[in-house]
Amino acid sequence: MEIFGKKYSRTDILKKVGDISQLGGVKQYEFSDGTAKNARAVDLKSPGGIEMTVILDRAMDISSLTYKNIPISWKSATKEASPIYYESKGVEWLRTFFGGLLTTCGLTYFGPPCTDQGEDLGLHGRISNLPASNVLADCRWENDNYVMWVQGRIREVRALYEKLELSRKITAFADRPVILIEDIVENIGFKSSPLMILYHMNLGFPLLDSATKLLLPKKTITTPRDETAKREIGNFNEFCEPVDNFSEQVFIHNIEPDRDGNGNVALINNEFNNGEGLGISIKFNKKNLPYLIQWKHAASGEYVCGLEPANSLLGGRNVEIENRNVRFINPGEKINFNIEINILSSKKEIENYIKNIQEN
Repeated sequence: MEIFGKKYSRTDILKKVGDISQLGGVKQYEFSDGTAKNARAVDLKSPGGIEMTVILDRAMDISSLTYKNIPISWKSATKEASPIYYESKGVEWLRTFFGGLLTTCGLTYFGPPCTDQGEDLGLHGRISNLPASNVLADCRWENDNYVMWVQGRIREVRALYEKLELSRKITAFADRPVILIEDIVENIGFKSSPLMILYHMNLGFPLLDSATKLLLPKKTITTPRDETAKREIGNFNEFCEPVDNFSEQVFIHNIEPDRDGNGNVALINNEFNNGEGLGISIKFNKKNLPYLIQWKHAASGEYVCGLEPANSLLGGRNVEIENRNVRFINPGEKINFNIEINILSSKKEIENYIKNIQEN
């Protein structure tokens, strides 16, 4: 593998370290203070520059991501929080919304609070406040490359109602700044259930700045969610300095898939570090995640761009069912949701990415 600007074999590496953890690996622990106390977590650290924290008791969501000590994800003022503080009513979900690289929304509903068939549903669903079981965090050599991963299962179930299980695996690599999120949702019950899932991926400063651009394939249809977004549709892909009392803007992008059936999006800051450039690209399967929702929130203290692959829209479950826009999962059925994240660490990598998505 190539690390620190040089190629090494597995034998070369092992001759130079007392233990491979000298360079990176996985670490399991529990938070010991504040609202995060007792929440289980796993850190994955790669000599290639990736460091991230996976909160096992929060659906194995990713609360932070850095690359070579550069923050990539946005973190809210709640910071990491234990699921014991979760409140399901209305918008109380926000009291434990840490942001991070990934907060999963779903599994049976997401979007604004609503009432569906007499049931009150709060903001963005329950899954992100449910703990994982059958957790395994480990590393292994694959030929001359070193791979780190954490996997587990999260159940969203109710007696007499839905019984869904999310199997999640998050993988990082020693030699390249790539993260794989491999999810399988299975209906383990005997009744059909609505399946709504949104990958709330939150990117912040210094990747996000006034020079940052959102990059989408040319054949993308962009729709504003409301009048506020409609007024700013011409600037959806550009960002400003933080603004006090900024009104959030939400855009829905229908991306033409590449030849492999994937949607591609990137957030690019060409002026980062005196023109060195920095970006992050996200690839997702359009068959099961047909929409990309962009949350543009350039508020002072809450300066964030959300890029959110989803299988439904934001009207609330009652509205989306009426619009025939909710996927139902049958008993025994399994549905895969795969996302690939790449750090673009130079202008050359950014230019190559742009060239590739224009050719696909």
